[in-house]
Amino acid sequence: MSLETIHILLNIILIFAALYLICIGAFTYGLTLYRHRVETHNRAFQKNVSILVAARNECKNIEKLLQSLYNQSFSKESFEVIIVDDHSTDETLEVSENFRVLHPEMNLKLLKANGSGKKHAISQALHAAENELVMVTDADCELPQHWIEVMVDYFLNHNLKMLLGPVLLSPANTIFEKLQVLEHLSLIASTAGSAAIGMPVMCNGANMMYDRQAALDVEKYRTDMKIASGDDMFLMEQFIKHYGSKSVMFILDNQAVVKTATMPDLKAFFRQRKRWASKTKAYTNWKILTTAFIVLLFNLSIVFFFVAGFFMHIFWCFYVLYVVLKTLIDLPILKRITHFMKQHRLMRWMFPLELVYPFYVVFTAFSGLFTNVKWK
Repeated sequence: MSLETIHILLNIILIFAALYLICIGAFTYGLTLYRHRVETHNRAFQKNVSILVAARNECKNIEKLLQSLYNQSFSKESFEVIIVDDHSTDETLEVSENFRVLHPEMNLKLLKANGSGKKHAISQALHAAENELVMVTDADCELPQHWIEVMVDYFLNHNLKMLLGPVLLSPANTIFEKLQVLEHLSLIASTAGSAAIGMPVMCNGANMMYDRQAALDVEKYRTDMKIASGDDMFLMEQFIKHYGSKSVMFILDNQAVVKTATMPDLKAFFRQRKRWASKTKAYTNWKILTTAFIVLLFNLSIVFFFVAGFFMHIFWCFYVLYVVLKTLIDLPILKRITHFMKQHRLMRWMFPLELVYPFYVVFTAFSGLFTNVKWK
């Protein structure tokens, strides 16, 4: 490789780094805006809510979810829970039915999925819902006591079409779990920061709220129902397209944090992340696509430096330099989100995460884009 080629290549990668700095810097700025946003709640009014859950083989987890719904501070007369069992081969439906019998005061509806996959299950629940406001979570989640109350309050006070909420992975005992939690917190930070500056580019189906009629109205424009993942992202795309980016906001409130489990092993972790990556090729929102490609290209550059170092040792110097650069860029946003989530002790694992993160991102991105994936 000639010196001229190396010079051109370094300039291109420097552009990738600059774009990454601008992108993460903008999200970090957005995250700082939340200091003045969610301090008090005006609960002078409320509306009834339908909570939608798609469940497949969740017999070990769904009782915990149902119990956390039962414990909500929100009046039980003001919300319904709709569980759609997506062809489970375990006792998910039986466990849910037993809970309904033991807690008749909670309005719990159990449906068997007509179609296949999470998207069809959520759509079925949406059509069966009776209330104007809809909340969505996953069958393996645990909800804080004031979850419904806080989400409804924020949604109505800001006249939204969609509200995104924070999700925390738990537990964080092993090194693998700690790295998972920290990596996921970086995604939540970007979700919150991007929404705050008026360009939401991510969301999480474990904690969402939206206007039911609006969701029904935009459903006919969706062309993603055959894609295994993205029940949350593609719906958000349609909300942005039809109602504008300001109709979608994020709530950064400790009382709205939903907890869900970490992946038990590497195989399950990569299967999940490949599923997430697979939906990227079907996005139509240029802001979402641009953000995804900036992150991929910068991480791909770091991987390139590492591999090229085996042929020209000078590239390993650039590899170290860019890992350090990425760490410095990511540090402010990670510090803020770990502080908010009371996970600041995980910051000691930041540099180990930065070392493996580029390789993981590149692997999951390309494998997700070029291999077939499915939901469970």
